[in-house]
Amino acid sequence: MSRNKFLILMLVVIPVGATAKNRDNGRPSCATTYSVIQEDTLGNVQQGISKPKDLKWADGDLEKKYPDVCYAAPDPSVKTVFLITVAPATYHGTRVETDTQTTPTSGTITDTDGNTATYQGTQTTTTSTAVPYSFEYGKFMLSVETFGADGKPVVRRRFQQNGIYRTMYGVPLGGRGHHPAKALIEDAVKWIHAGGLDDPLQSTR
Repeated sequence: MSRNKFLILMLVVIPVGATAKNRDNGRPSCATTYSVIQEDTLGNVQQGISKPKDLKWADGDLEKKYPDVCYAAPDPSVKTVFLITVAPATYHGTRVETDTQTTPTSGTITDTDGNTATYQGTQTTTTSTAVPYSFEYGKFMLSVETFGADGKPVVRRRFQQNGIYRTMYGVPLGGRGHHPAKALIEDAVKWIHAGGLDDPLQSTR
């Protein structure tokens, strides 16, 4: 079964009762409502935003910034869908490792008058080496799809984001790569808010 046919079936079989948060009826300012479908690298599909923290973000912070574009639970009445897929990828790079060695030293020194003295001390040597390393990450893609009267999805715009982010002592420093799905959802909402769905020159990129 093709992905488009699979997506259509998913939207059709969801009970109408799942639209308790559909904002078309509750928020007159919402010119466009969207739902979200996510598919991971193993092909597992998640409909809607399930995590309470992410749902609060979509209904709260994001909607405050773009009040005319609102999240709604997946339902056949929602004609704009954000389809998020993840492809596995591998990052290859190098990091610098520093090695410091301290060795004892001793010797005899003579001054200009011919006087001699012995000394003991240490000598520190530092070397730096570039070491190759790699790690796995996800390449996230969000496709903005709209459904017409024929029920077939049309891709209007694509957004991409790598799931790569910086850490310090194992603590994430934030950034788009730390929450790639949320970053892409905001990109798509901002694009719709700016009139992207009504501008054919901005579609299918």
